[in-house]
Amino acid sequence: MPHKKFPYYPIFLDVEDHDVVIVGGGAVCTRKAETMMRYGANVTVVAPDVTEEIAGWAESGKINLRRKEYEDGDLDGASIVIASTDDECVNGRVARDCRRRKIPVNVVDVTHLCEFIVPAIVDKGSVHLAISTGGKSPALARTLKEDLQKLVGPEYSELNDLLGSLRPSAKKALPTDADRKRFFDGILARGVLQMLRDGKRDEAHETIARACEEAGVEFPARAK
Repeated sequence: MPHKKFPYYPIFLDVEDHDVVIVGGGAVCTRKAETMMRYGANVTVVAPDVTEEIAGWAESGKINLRRKEYEDGDLDGASIVIASTDDECVNGRVARDCRRRKIPVNVVDVTHLCEFIVPAIVDKGSVHLAISTGGKSPALARTLKEDLQKLVGPEYSELNDLLGSLRPSAKKALPTDADRKRFFDGILARGVLQMLRDGKRDEAHETIARACEEAGVEFPARAK
């Protein structure tokens, strides 16, 4: 087997309606549960003691809560597991049990026990940027996140939504991947991102509409 050049393979997962088990009930697990709920996961928290937020979510039916010590059976049906307890032995057991069951596991801030790590996320509407230092420096990842938050404005999300709305009609009008690549690259080359950044929304839409007309691609009414 060749030596790995990179420790982790970057990937975006759709966790909607997937069962995610979080072992631990402190502040870190609260943040992890909140994030997983935001992305539509079915969250189960396993811990004898939990924060007020976790207890409140459980009472309102937003998550499942098992107020108990961790057991191997708590992993039944789990697609993803996250562990962050104050007991290293429990964290280690969770990691071993997950590996035996072939369930991806993240033990927060214990890289050698992780099968996946969670990146710092820059959320700009429909555009998400994930940042990882391979678990070596969370502080640097946070710094990169702060820098990108300033660099990437709302115009990226707006343009992403506009271009996304063109994909169905572009697939009908332009038969090959190369044709579609030229079409979308051509739109970007016309400077529409800068137009949106400068608040020239009508000009940007008109520019995209002209590109569509030239290529025989329908410009959706909802994008006008």
